[in-house]
Amino acid sequence: MVGVLLRLRNLILRSARLQLYKSNILPHLTYCDIVWHFCKSSDKKKIERIQERAPRAVFKSKSETYSELLTRAGLPSLYQQRLQNSVIFMYKVKNGLVLTSITEIFNTTPKQYNLRNADFNIPRVRTVHRGKHSLRYFGPHLWNKLDKTDRDKPNVKSFKNTIKSKDLSHLDNCKNCDICC
Repeated sequence: MVGVLLRLRNLILRSARLQLYKSNILPHLTYCDIVWHFCKSSDKKKIERIQERAPRAVFKSKSETYSELLTRAGLPSLYQQRLQNSVIFMYKVKNGLVLTSITEIFNTTPKQYNLRNADFNIPRVRTVHRGKHSLRYFGPHLWNKLDKTDRDKPNVKSFKNTIKSKDLSHLDNCKNCDICC
């Protein structure tokens, strides 16, 4: 799809190219991103390269950096978007907006001494692949690192607006581990 956009970049207006990218290419890159967030880092890099190629075709730019292109397009990186979607999912879990079978995956039982204002208990894990690299661990981990004012939004819409305007990459301390990079 990006190849078609590259071939037609001289025939279509920039605004139309951007609209085509946002409506036809980006949904393929973000579909079920909460699930494949834990795939191999090489696969994540391949998808990120496709993401980089598309805005270059939209703006006909070879010299701008990837972050400048994303800023021009008004989009976050795929990594940032996966973090935002994970936190939004955890908001829905906390407020009972998902199926009970999904809610039961996460331990919300408060401990006797809850000194950290945590809404979810982070499970103990023995391995990285099936432990720290799972939504059961990663979701509560990100959620508990959010500010309490952000976590206590009254509805999903206001929470999404707040989260979409924030950079959440500082919350993920796994971004520099050997498996993720």
